[in-house]
Amino acid sequence: MASRRDELNAYTFAKRRTLASFLQPSASGSEEGAPRPLRAVLPGSIVGVVVLAVFGGIGMFSPTAPKGWDDPYKHVIVADKSTTRYVVMKTDGEVQLHPVLNMASAKLILEQGQGDVVTVDESVLDGGDAPKHGVTVGIPYAPDRLPSPQEAEAAKRWMVCERPTSGGTVQQATFVLGKDDRKIADDGDRLTGGELMYVVADDKQKTEYVVDAHGVKYPVSAGTPKEKQQLLRALDAVNRTPQKVSDQWLATLHEGTPVTFPTVDGQPGAVADTQGSLDSDANKVGTVLVTRGADQTRQYYVVLPDRIADITPFTAQLLISSPDLAQVNGSGQARQVAAGQIVTDGDFAGDNTWPTQAPKTVNATDTGGGRNVVCNTLRGVGSRNSTTLSTWAGKSFPKDLPTGSSSAYVTPGSGQLFRQVMGTDSKSGSLFLVTDTGLRYAMQSNSDGDATGKGIGLSDKQKKELLQQAQIAQTRLGYDKTTPAQVPAEWSKLLPTGPRLSEAAARTPQGS
Repeated sequence: MASRRDELNAYTFAKRRTLASFLQPSASGSEEGAPRPLRAVLPGSIVGVVVLAVFGGIGMFSPTAPKGWDDPYKHVIVADKSTTRYVVMKTDGEVQLHPVLNMASAKLILEQGQGDVVTVDESVLDGGDAPKHGVTVGIPYAPDRLPSPQEAEAAKRWMVCERPTSGGTVQQATFVLGKDDRKIADDGDRLTGGELMYVVADDKQKTEYVVDAHGVKYPVSAGTPKEKQQLLRALDAVNRTPQKVSDQWLATLHEGTPVTFPTVDGQPGAVADTQGSLDSDANKVGTVLVTRGADQTRQYYVVLPDRIADITPFTAQLLISSPDLAQVNGSGQARQVAAGQIVTDGDFAGDNTWPTQAPKTVNATDTGGGRNVVCNTLRGVGSRNSTTLSTWAGKSFPKDLPTGSSSAYVTPGSGQLFRQVMGTDSKSGSLFLVTDTGLRYAMQSNSDGDATGKGIGLSDKQKKELLQQAQIAQTRLGYDKTTPAQVPAEWSKLLPTGPRLSEAAARTPQGS
């Protein structure tokens, strides 16, 4: 083991070698040969390096804040540990640091184009150099997460769905589907061809409808119970119970012509005066005919007193089931003939604006796992607020509803800025923002008011203020260059309403 003398000698030797490296190498180099200035500088340099390291470490671990973090109306400030949000405001000439309830409120308070998020150490916020702390401000239940301007402008699929409950009531839910969920509306549960949904209004009239794949509702119209039974058989709905739906759900659909048995001119069963080479049994008034093409496609016809008319598969099914034509269509099927046997002359006046394909009812009314969820889908809004629709029937809602919500789903991270339109006027209407909270937030002083300056009972000054509030909110939230979508009021009002979003509401002290 080395003695203390050995350790001292080793230290002295190492010191001499270090000093000798600054001198002309020689066999006799020693620390005594070092220039006097160097002997003074070297220890001082070592001490300086140590001091810099100490102060650098102190600076590294000392709390800091971005430059200008406390400028009024510039930043959303987030405390590093508690994540409490703040905004800096100036009240009566005094700059104050105010806790703010949510991100939407913060953006509404800040100046236009501002709103970047800065993280500041808690000790800086609580320190003596920070602005004085003020009261908490903001809009309770306003959204904390806002869709980007691009997402707020992107097309969405709106679906309104209803299903029966075990208690005999109807559960309704509205879905606003972003790009990650839009495909749901077009999956295998979307109605196609002649598929129908058989429903009944949950009101005093109890009007029954069949709804087609294009979102058109057709009242089921029959004079007697027996006639109704035969009509339902034609619609593939016999022995089915119509599914109860609300008037609000029905209001989102297009109006169709009542479905009833068509009337054929002349005496059913009488010999017709038609061209072609039909046999005597086929050439009778009211007879439904069918031909098959080379590709096995079917074309249907009806024999009229003086001609043969083209009809759709849907109308053919109604005529075959008509009690007035039972004597000529008693087999329950169209009579098959060769295409060369007939000469057609125009269409059948009784075709109406019904569906064209053969009917097939797909929904179920029970709660036992059938397709008992009926949905209407808003695919687009055109000129004069005309809507393009499709329908959907599944065994469960298109998406699971969020925990705590029973009536709305919006794709996470999505949302939409939209104008609630009525009638054919697409330029006026209230401005709303829907976010993934599932709520729609009005951007003017009245949650269902008019942000276009056309409100009834308002002075010119009040109308101007309403319009300005909506424009300010749209700009402060970053949507000044976003074009609002058009959503009919019948659809918009199915979403639950959140608080209004305005600068004045965002500045309101809590507890006042």
